[in-house]
Amino acid sequence: MNRDFIVGQSFSHQIECFCPGSIHTEVLRIEQADIIKVTNERKYIIGNGWYFKAVVVDYYCFYIALEDLEYYNAKGQILLMEDIELSLNYLNFQIDQALDNKDEANFRLFSEQLIEVNQLKVKMEKYLESDDLFYI
Repeated sequence: MNRDFIVGQSFSHQIECFCPGSIHTEVLRIEQADIIKVTNERKYIIGNGWYFKAVVVDYYCFYIALEDLEYYNAKGQILLMEDIELSLNYLNFQIDQALDNKDEANFRLFSEQLIEVNQLKVKMEKYLESDDLFYI
């Protein structure tokens, strides 16, 4: 898989433990602009499905269910570079619409969102270009 995501919205993720008694279960807080690298290392847990090793860069390693990755991506909590590009296109369109309609409130709203998404893009680009890019 080897995919790099950036966190668009902060969220908490419950790390699952498959030990008897689930003694290692904990909640991991993942903050906006954290970078998550999902590696090719994976496990299949009978009854639960596929789990991929994920690394919150410079912070934490854990296994995450494929189902959870898809859920967080669908909600916009984690973004691929392609998602960021689509969001930038959408926000630029909305800003153009607000300008055409002389709608100052929407112009301000979408401009602020555009700045936020642009900051995520810059951080992701720097990460992808850095020498720190590795796959565990």
